[in-house]
Amino acid sequence: MTHTLTLTFSVAPDAEIFAIGDIHGHAPLLDDLLERIARTPRLPGKRRIVVFLGDLINRGPQSIATLDLAAAAHERVQADEVVGLWGNHEQMLRLAMLPAHDPRCISARALWMQHGGPGFLAELGIGSPFALADALGERRLAWLTGLRPHFRSGNVLFVHGGVNPRIPLAAFLLAPVEVDIAKLDYDLHWAWIRYTFARFEPRQEGRRGHQGVFVAHGHLQGHLDVVTRADAQLARDRINLDGGSYSTGRARMARFVDDRLSLFEAAVTETGIPGKGFDAVPVDWIDTVS
Repeated sequence: MTHTLTLTFSVAPDAEIFAIGDIHGHAPLLDDLLERIARTPRLPGKRRIVVFLGDLINRGPQSIATLDLAAAAHERVQADEVVGLWGNHEQMLRLAMLPAHDPRCISARALWMQHGGPGFLAELGIGSPFALADALGERRLAWLTGLRPHFRSGNVLFVHGGVNPRIPLAAFLLAPVEVDIAKLDYDLHWAWIRYTFARFEPRQEGRRGHQGVFVAHGHLQGHLDVVTRADAQLARDRINLDGGSYSTGRARMARFVDDRLSLFEAAVTETGIPGKGFDAVPVDWIDTVS
């Protein structure tokens, strides 16, 4: 079922944008969502843009297949443009490929190896991060190299984690990709911020949006959000497209056309990891949307 509603914000008048949230190595979820885009008729006069909000990889069993699906999405869905955004997991991967003596590499590898790194290496058939670049190959490296921190169309902002309501938007979005994660204040980075952003209610402070923009984001698993229903998120001028894929078996997508927003969910019942099931109960995200 598709749920469509009207926003007080809009994307560029020539754009049809599909935004896909966190997949975390569950390729069947991404395959399902891409197939839905491919089956959607093109709109005359609109450029079809697909935005991946980051965290395609890690935690699930098919990170490499997921990257390959994203890299091939352009032709499959007849897109005019495909935009990949940095998630914190792609960021950790990037930092893990820096020279081994670099402090940013050391701290990122330590964290990455606790949050999906070993499975990612196993998929590539290697035992050490030192061989990552060669094992990934040119096409996947090109995809990772082309990732962006954020994407904006009209007054809708697409970003992995969110924005900080107390920092000027332009300055906040300038935070670099290559950071020392061990020293990072998560509230100061667009790929890592969570609850400082999620708890903010612009309208209670007389604001329209997050410094003038509606935010489509991921990073915060839907069942852990401070408001889990889509209508409550929209009341905060944002939509959370992290369905908690590796915990719930759900992935989310949104379609933006002018000031209209349509919401979709995909679901799988098996993790693909022997002996491991999904350990969180999905929330009713879109059943309340009218």
